[in-house]
This record gives sequence, structure tokens and C-alpha cells, in this order.
Amino acid sequence: MDHSKYCGGVLSMGAFFQRVAITLCSGYIIVYFGEFVFWATPDREGMDLGGMVAVWVLYSIMAYPFLCVVSYFRVREPWAVFLAGAFYGWFEEGLVVQTTYGTPATPFPMSISFTALAWHAPLDVFVGWYLVRRVLAENRLRKTLALASCVGLFYGLWAIFWWNEPPEPMQVLLDAGRKDVVLVHFALYAFGTTAMLIAAYWLFQRVKIREFKPSKGELWTLAVVTLLYYSLVTVPAAPRAVWLLPPLLGVTFWALGNNRRVETLPNAIVAYAEPVRITNYLMLLAIPLVASAVYFVALAADARLPTNLVVYYIATPAGAILWVVSVVVGARRRSLPTSG
Repeated sequence: MDHSKYCGGVLSMGAFFQRVAITLCSGYIIVYFGEFVFWATPDREGMDLGGMVAVWVLYSIMAYPFLCVVSYFRVREPWAVFLAGAFYGWFEEGLVVQTTYGTPATPFPMSISFTALAWHAPLDVFVGWYLVRRVLAENRLRKTLALASCVGLFYGLWAIFWWNEPPEPMQVLLDAGRKDVVLVHFALYAFGTTAMLIAAYWLFQRVKIREFKPSKGELWTLAVVTLLYYSLVTVPAAPRAVWLLPPLLGVTFWALGNNRRVETLPNAIVAYAEPVRITNYLMLLAIPLVASAVYFVALAADARLPTNLVVYYIATPAGAILWVVSVVVGARRRSLPTSG
């Protein structure tokens, strides 16, 4: 028996299951910030347990090509993380669901940025997937608490706008004056989904992956499925995808390609592997705590504020500007020394 082949096969399978674990953890982190925070209530169709598990699986599938990009382009620097987040945002919104090309709520060309650059890149990827993991690895309780509190403040302020466009179960409670039940529903939802978020960060760190290197079979499958979906679903549904998506991704990859040539430190998947104290993880409970406090105060004051418009009109141009700046930084990175 060729023991070297056997050992190689075992190691290969082990690496595969590590990639699966990292993909599922990343998928939950991204779906938490991208869907659970965005919709901000359990009183909505699809927010039952089965629906949330299904959307987690979907986001994990979309997280896989994002992780491949991070690994291949050696993404570690903040600007490169934002560009990888832009890829993720356009993969989801430009390929899978086609909102990049305009919707009744977000007309073209504002739709190019919202939500890919205005939400997914900065919040799902940069803050949720990258910054929180980086701060957790520092094991500084106050810093983790400060970051979690800022996220919770944003979460709470964003969530209260849904009272202006409530789903039917929430509308019934508001009409009946049962603000206490609305608050309890939100708090249970926020704490429950955040508890799973903490578990995802914990498992991500525990996997101790040394590299995220998909097999050729995985990459070929991803490429074929993506091209077929783009040709048979995306383009027929949104013909603008023919001339818009390739240059957006092309410029993003060009900038990331410069990063790949000069970056020598571990990418953001395998970095920040330092042991994290359990007390530091628990600081993340400030997210639902602060969000629930904001929710309570706003309910008590009946503050039905259009906070969604504030986010939309600030984050949409800001996301586009950040993408341009990140591309410029990437273009100049060829002549800059690698930083720590």
C-alpha cells in the first residue's frame, strides 16, 4: 500500500472539510450583517427558523467565491478587503439577484452602489467578516466593546425605520398598541442571531486553517456554474449585465492583482488566528443590547424616523468613493513596500 498517497488523501479531505467549515462560518457572518441586520425583525415572511437556515446556506454558497478571491489575491490590507467586499457585493447583487441594474426602490445608476458598495462591502465584509475578527484577535475588551456598541447603535437606528414599512404581523401589533411585544420580538431576534454570530466567530478561529486553497475540481465547477448562471439567468433578466458587470469586476480584479504581486503576509482568512478569550467574544453581546436599547427609546417616543434614507443617501455615494479610492490605492501598491 502506498502510504504517501493515503496520507495525502486524508490531508486533502481534511483541508476540504476545513474549507467547508470556514465557508459556513463566513456565510453566517455575512448573512447576519447582510440579511438579519438589514431586515431587523422576526415578524417577516422567511424569518422563521427554516427560512433563516436556508438563507444562511445560500449566503455560504456565495461566500465561497469571495473566499477564493481573498485567497488568490492575498487580500489582507483594508483597501484590498473593501475591494474583495465589492466583488462579493456585485456577485450577489449583480449576478445572483440583478439589483445592481436598477429597481423601483433604487434606480440606475444609484443601484450600482446600493447595496453592493453601500452595504455589503463596508458592513458585511469589512466590518463583519474582517474588522470584528481582527479586533477579537487583539483581546482588548474595551476595543471589542466599543466596536460592538457602534454596530449595535447602527443596528438599532436602522431597525426603527421598518415601523414606516412594517410587515403585517408587526403592523397588527403596532395598531393594537402592543409596543412591548414588538420590543420583545426584536430583542429575542437580535440576541438569538447574535449568539449564533459569536459561535461562528469562535468556530472560525478554532478551525486553525493554514490556507484556503480550493482544488482544481472545485474551481472548475465554480467557473462553469457561474458562467452558465450569468448567461442563462443574469443576462436575460438584466441585459445591462453584459456591458456593466465585466468592467466593474475587471477593474476590481486589476487592482487586486497588484496586491497579489506585492503582498507577502498571510491573507485575511488565515490571519488573526490568535486565541481569543471567551470574555472578548461576550463583548459582542453589546450589539443586541445597544440595538435593543435604541429600539426601546424610539418605541417609547414613537419615533418613526426614515433612517433608511439617511443610510441610503450617505452610504451610496460613500461606497462608490471608497471603491474608487481602493482601486487607486491598489494601482499604486506596486511601488509601495508591504506593510504589517
